[in-house]
Amino acid sequence: MTFRETIITAFQSLKMNPKRSFMTIIGIVIGIASVITIMAIGNGVNQMAKSQFKTSKSGELKAQIDFTSDTDAGVNGFTQADVSFLRSSEIGPDITDAKISTLSGDYGSDFGSLNGDESELDFTVARKRSGGPNLDSGHYFSQADLDVGQNNMLISKGLAKRYFGSPENALGKSVTLGNYAYTVIGTFTTDDTYQSDTIIPYNAYLKENNTTGSIMTLNVKKGANPQKIGRKAEKLLKKNGANRQNGTYEYEDNNKWIGQISKVLNGITFFVTAVAGISLFIAGIGVMNMMYISVSERTQEIGIRLAVGATEANIRNQFLIEAIILTVTGGLIGLVSGYLIASGAVKVIPGNMHIKAVITLRDVVFAIGVSTIVGVIFGWLPAKQAANKNLIDILR
Repeated sequence: MTFRETIITAFQSLKMNPKRSFMTIIGIVIGIASVITIMAIGNGVNQMAKSQFKTSKSGELKAQIDFTSDTDAGVNGFTQADVSFLRSSEIGPDITDAKISTLSGDYGSDFGSLNGDESELDFTVARKRSGGPNLDSGHYFSQADLDVGQNNMLISKGLAKRYFGSPENALGKSVTLGNYAYTVIGTFTTDDTYQSDTIIPYNAYLKENNTTGSIMTLNVKKGANPQKIGRKAEKLLKKNGANRQNGTYEYEDNNKWIGQISKVLNGITFFVTAVAGISLFIAGIGVMNMMYISVSERTQEIGIRLAVGATEANIRNQFLIEAIILTVTGGLIGLVSGYLIASGAVKVIPGNMHIKAVITLRDVVFAIGVSTIVGVIFGWLPAKQAANKNLIDILR
């Protein structure tokens, strides 16, 4: 019997009792899924951490400082006077550029007016037509809106009801955001991706006069430490910032969030590893038990194979391959399940970190490798017992 024929025979044997086969691998699925979940989240954290240290072509890094107003007045915090002050300070030689804005990534906040009521509004900038929110009324931005930065706006369904009575009533109304008035062309339902109050074209945002804002981004020259520059700038602004009496300046250190999440992940990893180890051991015992039962039930089949010329190696390999097929199948299901669980888990991580679940080739090798090893270890003894059966004893 060739190796290919042995594999085909093993598959056919397992298909005879699919329910029992599936129940046998549940432990494998739980163990692998647990570990893969943590690996995928950890990979996402590491990937995001690396992105924080990406340099420009000239090798520059960035440091971001945020201003939080203590009052309800429209105080954005940073002014050009703050930029001039930092450039003339002790950290000035390490700063190659300083920009003021209300935007962090694709998100920002600014003071606006809806139906005569002033309020601070969170907004998201739209850069392309694909992947937009779920609309309740109206329509999404056209490509022309995005290209030229048309002053059109989408507002959340909740905001439309609060200020205009209904989503339909909000259409065509004017909403002020920062220094510009926008026309409402649609309303949307907030979700995990779109949590802001409003959405505007990115090019429309760029038309804003960014001489003031709540976010300052410092470009730090190659070789300088952006964390050190950012913390020093925070201290200087707290003492001499133009709006230090109206709010708080804070250096946004993403490494702090990453460190906190890493500590949590390390603690969870120990727990999950223990759970996975127990699950895999129990699953291995289950596989061994099933294989012993299979050997017992198929004694006549083993005798027939021996009678027609099958060797002990053929018999052993068939049962061993059956055990490996069971455990590898469980490993693959656990791999997919772990990724799906991780994808859902990262959405509830606090701090607006935008972490994504990431599966690497190492994780795939781990899932298949560990499940294969479990199959070999716990399938060997039943397979050896089947191979050691004596044809004469079987015929008796």
